[in-house]
Parts: sequence; structure tokens; C-alpha cells
Amino acid sequence: MMTICTFNARTLASEASIEDLMVQARKIRYDVIGLTETRRHRPLNATFDTGEELFLGTCDSRGVGGVGVLVNTNLAMNIDSFEQLTTRIGRLRLRRCGSMPALTVFVAYAPTSSYDEDEIEAFYMDLEKFYREDHTFYKVIVGDFNAKIGPRRTPEELHIGTHGLQWNEQGERLSEFIMTTRTIHGNSQFQKPTSLRWTWESPGGEYHNEIDHIIVNRRYCLTDVGVVPKFYTGSDHRLLRARFFFSRKGEKAAKYKKRSPKPTINWDLFTTLAGFWEDTVVDNIDEEYERLIQHLRDSAKKAEGLRTTKRRLSHETLELIRQRGAARAAGNYQLTSELARRCREAIKEDLKERRAAVLAEAAEAGRSIRNTRRDFANRKTKMTALRRPDGTITSSRRVMEKVIYDFYSDLFDSHVHLPPCHLREDEYVIPSVLPSEVRHAIKSVKNRTAPGPDRIRPEHLKNLPTALVNTLARLFTRYLSECKVPSQWKTSRTVLLYKKGDPQDIGNYRPICLLSVVYKLFTRVILNRIERTLDEGQPCEQAGFRKGFSTIDHIHTVTRLIEVSREYKMPLCLTFIDLKKAFDTVETEAVLEALGNQGVPTQYIRIFRELYSNFTTRISPFYDDITIDVRRGVRQGDTVSPKLFTATLEDVMRRLEWDNMGVRVDGRLLHHLRFADDIVLITPSISQAERMLADFDDACGKIGLQLNLTKTMFMRNGWVPDAPFSLNGTTISECSSYVYLGREVNMMNDLAPELGRRKRAAWGAYKSIEDVVKKTKNIRLRAHLFNTTVLPALTYASETWALRKQDENAVSVIERSIERVMLGMTRLTQVRAGIRSSTLRQQSKIRDAAVYAKSSKIRWAGHVMRLNDHRWTRAVSDWTPRNVKRTTGRPPTRWSDFFTKSFKERYDALRVSRTDRTHWTTLARERDKWKDCWRALGLPDDQRESR
Repeated sequence: MMTICTFNARTLASEASIEDLMVQARKIRYDVIGLTETRRHRPLNATFDTGEELFLGTCDSRGVGGVGVLVNTNLAMNIDSFEQLTTRIGRLRLRRCGSMPALTVFVAYAPTSSYDEDEIEAFYMDLEKFYREDHTFYKVIVGDFNAKIGPRRTPEELHIGTHGLQWNEQGERLSEFIMTTRTIHGNSQFQKPTSLRWTWESPGGEYHNEIDHIIVNRRYCLTDVGVVPKFYTGSDHRLLRARFFFSRKGEKAAKYKKRSPKPTINWDLFTTLAGFWEDTVVDNIDEEYERLIQHLRDSAKKAEGLRTTKRRLSHETLELIRQRGAARAAGNYQLTSELARRCREAIKEDLKERRAAVLAEAAEAGRSIRNTRRDFANRKTKMTALRRPDGTITSSRRVMEKVIYDFYSDLFDSHVHLPPCHLREDEYVIPSVLPSEVRHAIKSVKNRTAPGPDRIRPEHLKNLPTALVNTLARLFTRYLSECKVPSQWKTSRTVLLYKKGDPQDIGNYRPICLLSVVYKLFTRVILNRIERTLDEGQPCEQAGFRKGFSTIDHIHTVTRLIEVSREYKMPLCLTFIDLKKAFDTVETEAVLEALGNQGVPTQYIRIFRELYSNFTTRISPFYDDITIDVRRGVRQGDTVSPKLFTATLEDVMRRLEWDNMGVRVDGRLLHHLRFADDIVLITPSISQAERMLADFDDACGKIGLQLNLTKTMFMRNGWVPDAPFSLNGTTISECSSYVYLGREVNMMNDLAPELGRRKRAAWGAYKSIEDVVKKTKNIRLRAHLFNTTVLPALTYASETWALRKQDENAVSVIERSIERVMLGMTRLTQVRAGIRSSTLRQQSKIRDAAVYAKSSKIRWAGHVMRLNDHRWTRAVSDWTPRNVKRTTGRPPTRWSDFFTKSFKERYDALRVSRTDRTHWTTLARERDKWKDCWRALGLPDDQRESR
């Protein structure tokens, strides 16, 4: 038995309307509900925690139309695809599974009689076209046709049944469509009282019409059609339900596993139970490891407690919904309308209040607001369509799984044949892993990260008793000495995270490998041992994933290069390189060879070879697993992967002959900077950049890396002559500005575009905490959330800003506008009430963004001046070209002008003679003196905040 329904929801544009729909749907029996008039401007494809899948299409530019479907849990695994063919027609395809055969459900919303004949005719022509193009054996058409079909009038009208209310002109057109397509009108096949036949009523309940219809192509499988009066969400339509009986048998249907609420674990009890462990040596590594993991699972299971999940809707709102249904059943239309309005408002307010309360509770407890918001959501979105290699779009889940399999099989397959690298024989003896090493590695594991295939979480490791820590140390020692690891570590789960761009392009998804937490603990132990060796092999040009380095290092270097080149009219060309899926495509043998070249002990290289051999991963975009062999790449999600990649990239760079390339800075040539795989070439001419790019592309190709030439761009200042720039026949695009490591840079060093980006980022950050800020009455908590969320977004990379007065004002204006919203005030009300901005600042208790930016710059300048590792950050800060004479005239604002001006004013105020004045760069080299100077000037030098 299967039930297919149709319902005109009038709108599903808000979260409250969707919540109301789900509350009502869970009270009735259904398999599929066709939804019309969604009136959404953005599509939605969501899977609820309880297993239902909701597909909602968009309306037209007038806000009319939109169709969708709600599929119950028991049929979720049968879904093949849902497509919104037009704003008025949708198509759901269900694949054959169990006793249910393949089935196509069309959802239609016809124009009303007020539309002109051409638009109505176009709708039916489209519907007939889509119907005939579909060759599924069973087809059902449901929806709101705004047409009235009465009982059969002539013997020739066999497609119409003998029961119905009345006919109209739209009904004649629908009857013509039914006859043309040789389908059957389902409503008129069954005798029902008038009260159980009508599907729409006018305001006040004066008129009732049957304008929602169900049409089938196989009469014998249809057993009943009737309305469900108790289903009510405030719409003027009633839900129409048809029952089907399919006798065709197929394979056994797979069952959807409902997601149970996350249990709470008594970690003290878990530690106690896990302590009942007898450490026994087993010859088989896999059995020994599985015994340990099973013990952890069993201990966690016994320590679980019930988590009481709070309702999303309050008891008062649920009572309003009950009263609304009772008033509708009693025929009290005025009360029904009033209760429907109150229900909409109550549901919206409940969701808002509940979300704000949950987020506020998390904020006060110091937990992540982002994770809490994700946990509050009772649904997850899924990809709805993907583009095939030939450019066509598919929404079939089976075909999408094939697209995913083909793409990642090619991505993870080795494309460059590299002979196995020769491992030198050294006399290094790997010491045994100590329990203290395991404990230290456990401390660095992040909480709340997704588990691997074994379902062991980081929290399990952080609550291990001493006995199990000793066992892990023994096992890790055995794995290192034997160069053999458990077979359970040879597989993983991969999730696809959408980045940006076209969601139908599979290349715009980042594959994140969910590995066993114990595996990552093992690689963390190894990384702690070899990290110093790898870091010592990196030059100052590489700032990615290194202690003591950050993105600010390279942003500062690039902006200072632009600043000096502009002031001294020196040619400068910056080429920003983008690599295609760099972490996923680097060849494994190249990684192992790079480790050997950088002095990593051979036994560690052998264990990495063992870890990366015969590895597979499983991707589950919908319900079926896609198993893919991984033959190259470093695993995104493993703590050691960034170090492995940067070591390999450094091995490539050492082979490039760039000794005479680049821009000379105080006698040294600076030709490139890299932050992991973000690389920028620095040259005085386009021809030199073209040669360097060709060399780099050739070197990368030998280890499997490829340049993305559509995203690789160059930028030049006015003293670089224009010239063609191409690679392998492809022209490299020139840009006027580029977002480098999160900061927009341009050759004029103009800060205005970057401040525009900072403004958007600050408002986006505020939106993420808005619910908490408006809910909490704790002023200190509100200020803390602002200072730790909005302020860093607003002042990112402010250490490198060459601030002018107008830039300071722009930052202050952005902060004040957010501050007013946070306090529930507008600019107009502030002016009318005569409230000064300083008064608002006393109420909000937030930090001043302009002062924060200056303080960050002061702290950064002291840090740079105290550097003594020959990195480019320090070199460009002191750089003054000696062989170039600056032209006369006032130069543009420099990064250092803020310090020069501040100290000059201080010395002038104290009447210090010029011979006794100490340059700010000299003072900055001594931390205490630097702090004392800025305290005397009234500016804070430390940005740390105590809660």
C-alpha cells in the first residue's frame, strides 16, 4: 500500500511554515506529498533528522508558483531524483525497490482562470510534453489545477469517473489533457460525500470547490482518493490523498536507519569501565586492534545516558494548533482564520526564541556557537543536481553517484608514473613510544570532530584510563617497529563539503577524509617527532603550517613591496598561482622522496608508505556507498598532511634555478612567497614571470600537480611594460586587484576596497551571533561575543594597514552601525534622542575598532622588529632602495608613517633634541620599552581579553 497526496500550502517560504507543515505531516499516513505554491525564491533540498526528505522549488519573478514534494522516511532510499521542470511543474522519480515499482510523480500548479488563454495553454503543453517524455511504467500527476471536473457526462468520457461536483471551463481543458494522454481522473472514481470531496473553500466558507486533482495512468492500482480534513496549516486548501496498491515484486527494500538523538555519556563512568582492561598481546595486528576498539565501544555504550530533547514548539503553540484544527472542523471560519494567524506568529516566535535560548546557553558556557547552531537545525541539505562531463545536468541520484565515482576515481588515481623512491639505509633506531607521548598527542586532538569508520570520537581518547594509554603506546611501538598497521586504517569515510561557485559542478566540493581518531593519534605522535626536522627544511618563503608564522607575514611582505615600488616608481609584477586540488593530486612517491631528501628517518618513511598503500575511501552522497581506490594525494583531515605537502613542494622548489630572478631587497632576491599551496611570484617584468611560471608548471607536472590557469592571474604596476603573458598557449589573465590570503591587494595600495570587504565580513559575523546578542541580558557576554566574533572580522590583517584618517573614520562608522543594531537603535532614533556615540559605547562595552586596529599594528610592529630569522617580513619593513632615487613630492601614506608621526609628536611635546631621539625601530626591539612608549601615548599594546 502506498499513499500519494497533494496539498496547496499557499507558502513555504519561511522556516515557520515548513515547521507547521512537518508537524501536521507527522500526524497522518503518507508516502509522498506533492506541494504547490511554495512561493520560495531559493530552492531547498533538506533531509530531516527523522528521515523525511523535502524538495522545494522556486517561484517566478512575480512571486507566483513553486512546486515541491515531501517524501516520508520509508521511501527516502527509493528517491532517484526531483526536478523542478518549470516554476509550475515538478517531477519526482522513485526507483524500483521492494514491493514498490519504479514510479514518477508529477506535481503541477495550473494558472487560474484570471490568466490569459495563452499562458494556460502553454502550461498544459509543457505538462503533456514532460509526461510523454517520461517512460516509467507507473505515472501519477497531482496538484492544484484550478479546474472543476464533475461526473461523467457521456459514455465516451471513460477517463472520467461517475462521481464529482461540477464542471467549469478550466475543467474542460483538464479533461482534454487527461483524454489526450490516456490517463485516468482519480477523484471521480470513488463516491464520497460532498463534505469529503471539496479541496478549496472561499474566505468565510461560503463556496467550496474541488480543484485539486490526482491523475493516474493505471486505474487498477488506485484503491481510494479522498481528502484528509484534519490536515490543516492555515491554507484554504485541504490535503487530497490517494491510495495505491502495487502488486509487482522486486528486490528487498533497504531500510532507512532513523537518526536517534545523540546520547550523553558519563565520562567518569566511561573511564572506570574502560579501566577494566586486560592488556594481552595478540599475534594478529587486526584482531588486537579490533579488540581494543570494541572494548572502547562497549564501555561507551554502558556509560550512555538518555538525553532529553526539548521541543522546538512550546506547549502553548501546540495547543493553538489543536484549537485551530478543532475550529476548522466545527466550521467556525472567523475563529479558524484568527487562530491560523496566531499559529503562524507563535511558530515563528517559538523557533526564534528556542534558537536564541540554545545559542545563548552555549555562549555562556563557552561552547562553539557555530556547532550549536548546526546541532539545532533538524535537517541537512543535499546536492540536487550535478553536471556531467559533457555539460548536461542530471538530477538522478544514480547518475549523480556515477558522476561522483568517475570524478573522484580519476582525481585519486595516479597519473604520473614515478618509480618507487629509493630509501636509504640509516642506523637510526626508532625509540619506543612512551605513554607520555600518547598523552601529549591526545591533548592536541580537537573535540567535536567527526569520527571515522570505527565511530570512536576524540572525547573517548581524552577520557582514557592509564591502562589503555599504556596499551596504545605499546601498539604504536609495534606498528613502528614492524612497519605494519591495522587494516581498519586502510579505509575511511569521505564527506563532500561545498566551497563556493556553481553547486552543480562536482569540482566545487572539497573532499574531507574522516579517518579513525586512533589513526590520527598515531600520525600525531609521528609528527611530533619529525616536525622539527621538516620545519628546519623549510625556507622563510614558506609560512604555511609553521609555528611562529601566519598569513600576516606574507600579506605584510606583499603590501610593503607594493608600497615601496609605488613610492620609488619601481616595476613590480605579482603572479598569483592557483593549483588544482593540490592536496589530492600530489603523487605518493614524490611525498616519500621529499621526506627522505629532508632527512626524515627511513623507518618513518616506511610507515608512511604502509599507511598510504592499498587505501580506499567511501563516499555516501545519498544512501549508497561509493568505494574509491586512493592512489595519490595526502589526506585532508589528517594532522600530518599539511607538513607532508609543504615538504613535497619544497623539494620541487629546490630544483628550480631562480637564483637570478625576482626583486632585489637589501641585496637579497625575493622571487616568490608561499603559504602552503597559495603561491605568488614576484618579478620586475612580465617576461621573467612567464619564464618562472613555465619552470614551476613543468616541475609540478612531474609530481602530479597541475595549475588552474583560469584562476591563475597576474597584477602589474604602471612601470611594468605591457606584454603578452601565456603558458602552454593559454593567456594568463591580468587583474587590477586580487584577494591574497584573505586581504584584497591592489597596486595603488588603496584600502577602500578591502574596507568594503571587511564591512561585509563584519555584518556576516554579527548575523551569526545576532540571536544570542538580542536574547542575552548579560552585557559582558554580549560585548565578549562582539569582541571575539565581529571585531576580528572587521579588522583582519589590520596589522598591515597604512591607515589614514578617513580609513579610521570608515572603520568607526562600520562599527557604530553594527553597535546601534545590537542595541536595538537606528541612526534616526539616536539623532532624535540626542544620544552621543560615546554614550552608546558606554552601554555596549565593546572595544573601539579603530583603536583595536592601531593596537594590533603596534603589537605586530614590535614582533617584526624583534625577528632575527632573516624572514622577508623583517627585510621589507626596513627596506629602502639604495640604487633608486625617489622623485620629489609628498609620497603616499606609508605603513610606518603611523609610528614615525606618533613618536615625532611625543618627542616634540617633550622637547627632546633631534640628536637624543631614538628611532621607533630601535625601541621596538626591546619589548618592555616598546610597551612603555605606547602606554605613555595612551594606546593599549596588548589585545588579550579576560572573560
